[in-house]
Amino acid sequence: MSLADSSAAPLSYTTVAVVSTGAYAEHFIKALLQCKTFSKVRAVTRSPSDTDADADKRKRLAELRALGADIYEYAEGTADAFRRAFDGFEIVVSAVGVSAVLTQMGMIDGAVAAGVKWFLPSEFGVAHYPSRYLPLKGPLDHMVDVQQYLQEKAPASGLAYTIVYTGLAMDYLNPQSIGLIVNKREAVLVGRGGAKVSFTTLADTVKLLIEILRRPAEMQNRTIRYAGSTTNMRELVKLVTGNDRGENVRILSVDEAKARLCELAHKKDVMAFFMYCRILIEEGLAQIDRNPDERLDNGLFPDIKPEHIFETLTRLINASQPGKSPSIGAGADASAETGAQGGAVSSSMASSGKKPVSPAAE
Repeated sequence: MSLADSSAAPLSYTTVAVVSTGAYAEHFIKALLQCKTFSKVRAVTRSPSDTDADADKRKRLAELRALGADIYEYAEGTADAFRRAFDGFEIVVSAVGVSAVLTQMGMIDGAVAAGVKWFLPSEFGVAHYPSRYLPLKGPLDHMVDVQQYLQEKAPASGLAYTIVYTGLAMDYLNPQSIGLIVNKREAVLVGRGGAKVSFTTLADTVKLLIEILRRPAEMQNRTIRYAGSTTNMRELVKLVTGNDRGENVRILSVDEAKARLCELAHKKDVMAFFMYCRILIEEGLAQIDRNPDERLDNGLFPDIKPEHIFETLTRLINASQPGKSPSIGAGADASAETGAQGGAVSSSMASSGKKPVSPAAE
């Protein structure tokens, strides 16, 4: 993918619509509101119901409105609804979760119809590679369908795009989702645990997004790969338990993990998704620069000083001890996690004091 023609791109855009108000989207919106580059920020979200189930969402929308965000609610995620939502906006950032990924095709059509200049699909996680261990169409494969649709529509319509991969965010996900039980200093390891895994915190991903949106001439019509750190599961198991074998470490073979995946999927247990992800991690598919032509773009963002996964995990271990207050993401139940993944950015996250809400809540 080639860079956009810098002579055709404006120096900057000033209006941004973010689809979703879940964990990633909420922090994206707050950071954009604090950034002087952007004069208008809109949160585009499905209309919440009046039930208790949407109480947190209603509160979240009220908070974003009070901070200065424009709120646009829609009833059905049709192309025409998104056209109206995006009218007058130059940039659209999608932050929907896995369950809503296919709605992005309607967003793309709506963005084209509204004259949007730049669309960033909901990625902010791992790239998508064919699996030898699980040769089936999994929940992440729909993201590839959306990318292909976007890349087909973009050239003829003049809609620029950027795809952003950042790996796993352990200040958002519960470590138990990848087998790390930090409060008990225990772990469940699938396979040998030697495959590389890319990590970037949610806090650093927010900083990255702001930097990307400030520099359209450099960042359009390409893929950005950014990893705060890269390690393997065995090293993380050692950090949590003190060793990578022993009584605090349960080891599942890949075949045992596949059997467990089938059992959980049959029960429609949300943990099936995390077992699916653990198998892909063991296969090496959570490294966002695993191929020779997939180099990290960290050098483009020298002002971001990312937190290493060892620092993040140590912080979460310490916070899990009795009497400690967890930081963003540390206290979320693994069953609730079904989504994607500057100084002002960090302070906005630290001051919220909330458990994350999955983007899939949209």
